[in-house]
Amino acid sequence: MNRNLLATAICAGLFATGSAYAQSTSSDAQTQSNQAQQTNPTSTAPQSQNKKEKTLQTITVTGSLIPQAQIETANPVITISTQQLERSGFGSVYQALRAQPLATGSVQDNQFTGGFTPGAQTISLLGLDPGFTLYLINGHPMSDYPLLYNGQSNFVDLSDIPVGMVDHIDILPGNQSAIYGSSAIAGVINIILKDHINGYELNVRGGGYTGGGGTNERVEFLGGQTWGKLDANFGVQLYNQKPIWGYQRALNSSTLPNPDPNDRGFGSRVFLRVNEGAAPGTDNYIDPGAAACSPLSNLYGGTVGYETRPGHGNFCGSQFTDGYSTILNQTKSGTGYLNLKYHLNDNTELYANVLYNVSNIRFSGGPYFWETNIDGGGIIYNKTSGNYELFQHIYSPEEIGDWKLYSTRDMERTYNAWVGVRGSIGNSDWNYDVYYARSQQKLDEEQYWPIKAAVNAFFQNQFLGPQQGFDPYYGYYPAYSPNVSNFYKALTPAQYSTFNGLISSRNETYTQNINFQLTNADLFELPAGSVGFAGLAQFGGQSWQNPNDPGVIAGDFYGLTGTSGGGTRTNWAFAGELRIPITKMLTADISGRYDQYKNNGGGGTDGDLTYKATLEFRPIDTLLFRANYGTAFRAPDMSYVFGGKSGFYQPGLTDYYRCALSGYPPGPLTQCNYYANQDPFSQHSGNPNLQSVTAKSWGGGVVWSPTQNFDVKADYYNIKISNEVQLQSIDELLKTDAACRLGQLDPTSPTCIATESQVIRGPGTGPQPYQLQQVNVFPINIANEHVSGVIASLDYQQDIGRFGSLAFAAKYNVTLKHEFQQYPFDPTHDLLREPFYSTEFKTIASGSITWDIGKFETTLYGTRFGKTPNFWSQQSTAGYAAPCSTPLNGYTQCTGHVAPWMIYNASVSYDITPDMKISGIVNNIKNSMPPGDYTDNSSPYYNFTNYNSYGRQYWVEFDWKFGQH
Repeated sequence: MNRNLLATAICAGLFATGSAYAQSTSSDAQTQSNQAQQTNPTSTAPQSQNKKEKTLQTITVTGSLIPQAQIETANPVITISTQQLERSGFGSVYQALRAQPLATGSVQDNQFTGGFTPGAQTISLLGLDPGFTLYLINGHPMSDYPLLYNGQSNFVDLSDIPVGMVDHIDILPGNQSAIYGSSAIAGVINIILKDHINGYELNVRGGGYTGGGGTNERVEFLGGQTWGKLDANFGVQLYNQKPIWGYQRALNSSTLPNPDPNDRGFGSRVFLRVNEGAAPGTDNYIDPGAAACSPLSNLYGGTVGYETRPGHGNFCGSQFTDGYSTILNQTKSGTGYLNLKYHLNDNTELYANVLYNVSNIRFSGGPYFWETNIDGGGIIYNKTSGNYELFQHIYSPEEIGDWKLYSTRDMERTYNAWVGVRGSIGNSDWNYDVYYARSQQKLDEEQYWPIKAAVNAFFQNQFLGPQQGFDPYYGYYPAYSPNVSNFYKALTPAQYSTFNGLISSRNETYTQNINFQLTNADLFELPAGSVGFAGLAQFGGQSWQNPNDPGVIAGDFYGLTGTSGGGTRTNWAFAGELRIPITKMLTADISGRYDQYKNNGGGGTDGDLTYKATLEFRPIDTLLFRANYGTAFRAPDMSYVFGGKSGFYQPGLTDYYRCALSGYPPGPLTQCNYYANQDPFSQHSGNPNLQSVTAKSWGGGVVWSPTQNFDVKADYYNIKISNEVQLQSIDELLKTDAACRLGQLDPTSPTCIATESQVIRGPGTGPQPYQLQQVNVFPINIANEHVSGVIASLDYQQDIGRFGSLAFAAKYNVTLKHEFQQYPFDPTHDLLREPFYSTEFKTIASGSITWDIGKFETTLYGTRFGKTPNFWSQQSTAGYAAPCSTPLNGYTQCTGHVAPWMIYNASVSYDITPDMKISGIVNNIKNSMPPGDYTDNSSPYYNFTNYNSYGRQYWVEFDWKFGQH
């Protein structure tokens, strides 16, 4: 039944017939072409709806510098109109783009509060790195987010763009560097703002979630006026959103949804004491006794109790600790937009635009923790018991007090601005556009966090007592005689405040350029028509400053790491494009561009020549065949070039050296205690000698438009990426480290010397000899990637007389292949089937039905996210219903698929008057939760990079247009 609802739009249109109409699209697309023409500085054609004149209009097309006469060209542009944004109920540009079938990749968003960028939102086009997509506003590049995606790479944040000021969004998949330069490997997303507003418009929206939390209000005021030669358009938006906490959603609130029955029945270790010297296979938790846990029962909302973890022992814990982190940010923002045009004369126009946003964002990853001797693996020597022990305490909200003391606050200030002059040279066909554009983002981040020295001193006074030297056996672990009864005592907020400190950093990025563009759509005549030409010269620069708090870099804050770095670079580029009618039916477009980047303050210079060739074949007016081939590049990320020391943890590693010391091999490596379960602290820093990532792509498709109200498209894309930047493989470093230490490689060789300096271990004595402590890595140009697929769409409108009209729309994307090779001679990994490397969607489909009758309009919009590989993990097989591979030592890799996920949105609007409208919008009508994954035993027990547990969302909206002229 779910699929039937989604497929209705497709089925209804497939049987449509009618008379021929030259290169038409649906009425939404017709509106878009006219809106796009208004922003085109070189177009002088009238805004006519007449069929004959329509084919003569020149429109600005994403993916070309030359104004076109055709709506559909050789580039398969997917357009989301402002009408579609309203009808489909999308509350933000990010929501609209994340729901598009081309956005197949998994991404981190504000659900992942344990990451580096919970305050930002982005997408992964075609399953590729978010940085491989070029984001534009009115054709001008957006600046990067100042913090690093996954602690490594630069990307663009989409959360600051007000949906009410958007006219339409163009999505162009595939290589586009020959027109736009760096980053356009996966494609281009061009967000076109409203260029002409007639009169004034007031829009008020409010709503929330039926599951609780996330209530939000939005007020927009738009206007436009003309005073003589001056046209002015403006917009203001105010937005307020409350957070959603994990405890407000069943999947995020506790360990009860855990699919592993062995982990489901106990909670987090809020107060834990461990005997680190206990024999393997025996309980190593030291039993506190139920009496010790009883006074702590008020913590975590009254859920702390006497818990048992099978195979480990007893402790004081709660199953509900995970619920005290946010899964949707608290956001307060204000946005202003101003668009000015001054007509100097019939041939010359001055223009200026600015979009400015201020956002105050707050999120929480939950309370922090403390453990003894964090720099020594948590282990101390207890002189009273004579054991090597570990004590750990997770602070509760009741102990901390105000949630702001365990949350992060981001104050973001972003603007995108450009100013220029455009027009024609005399009465000729030559048109010019000269402008300066700048995009900048400043982010001030504040976060409270325990200070390492202060918190250690507090717990020494609380129960550890003064250090009494080191352990008598290894002379490495600090020795204490702790008062254990004082450990099992809750803190007061006043006590917590004595060691809580404030971390602050001021981060900034900008992208700027000066452009000189010259176009002539009628350069000279050929027998088949006019040759078009465009030339471009560009000079600009970029900056990235991520200084981090000096205390974080110095290690002053307890168990905390972060990213850092900064630098600037300049770039220049020249580009040209020719559009050549070969015959009446066949048109070619050839473009080329050369870019050069120079790192300031040392480092390399890198230049890239890219080109693109396309063909359009129209055997009849209603049918278009198209093909394209091009090259692209991405200049090395600023973070990879100028990065300082940035920390991260990579789980699932194997310590080959310690396995070898334990007899593996010759024993089976999978039975080693250090197999696939190591997660040492790692650091990476910049490499100024990196080269650009390069890519080649080709594709082709067909567009059929038999009537004004019907069109169907299908396009194939194929992208191959080379020289992709990756951090050095920690796994390969650990293999080399083992070979050097075991004498299989010469320990004095440069390879071994470099490896030993990067792999840092503890002493060879103690309970954990040669324990991995840290691994340092660097970015290098090494990886290759290949993705291909098919994107298709359908639009159809039908007049049904007195019953109004129906509009159907559908989009579909299937990824046919996505492969990745990290190192030469490594195996090629299938990212559609190997969940260790990727959990992207193979297919995404969306469809909508709109019924317009009289004063009412209603839309049903559905998205089907296809199957994905399940969560790769080593799980105990006991209690699992799904089949797994043959277990090894009680563990196994359980591979399979997560079921498709379907989301339905609906909107209903009523025209109170011709200028006044009220609407009701519901997203996720069925309150669908993420599909279950029997192998995911990590909170929140679903893939939060693909799905969310927000549930049903609703809004009521009022819109009033007035003062039109």
